[in-house]
Amino acid sequence: MKKGEEKGKSRYSTTEAPIRRKPKEVALTFDDGPDHLWTPRVLDILAQYRVKATFMCVGQMAKYNPKILERIASEGHVIGNHSWDHPYFTKIALSAVLDQVERTTEQIDKIIGLKPRLVRPPYGATNEDVNRILKAGGHEIILWDVDSWDWKGLTRPQVARNVLGHVGPGSVVLQHCAGTVDDTLKGTVEALPYIIEVLCEQKYAFTTISEMFQLEAYW
Repeated sequence: MKKGEEKGKSRYSTTEAPIRRKPKEVALTFDDGPDHLWTPRVLDILAQYRVKATFMCVGQMAKYNPKILERIASEGHVIGNHSWDHPYFTKIALSAVLDQVERTTEQIDKIIGLKPRLVRPPYGATNEDVNRILKAGGHEIILWDVDSWDWKGLTRPQVARNVLGHVGPGSVVLQHCAGTVDDTLKGTVEALPYIIEVLCEQKYAFTTISEMFQLEAYW
């Protein structure tokens, strides 16, 4: 599975729903899971700090790791749709885009009984046609404005700097909870407690995407 996101993709959302503006509110989001290695470690940290986050899940990863998906849901995190196998939506037919999303929705529903409305196109790759067809299906497209670049196998200080150096009130932070090699997300797991502690010291409140944008997360 290809990792990472296209440079320059930094919009929060294509939704027109009103945004509830709270002072110093931030949403942590984690892409590409669930897996059996990194996702549980991320969940352990979030549980330790009592932080709720949003997990943009890949359909085939959910298929192979159903118990981890169940844990994400049972611990109160929001689950979104991140395609079936992580293609560029702008490089495949629109019918294939719909298949990617619908197949993932069906898989998630089969495991946890919930159908996600929130969609994050892999690599943040979207265009007017993709937006139109997903919106027509009742989906909300969710992107980000702070990129950790953690998929590059960065160190703890590098990941922390990429997040803390750019976060602001209302930020959506992009991180990952699954990797292709064993050490890919070591920096993410090591940086996450520090990121949470610093933001707490700065009086940030953590929220989910659905809460921040006042959106229904599921059908």
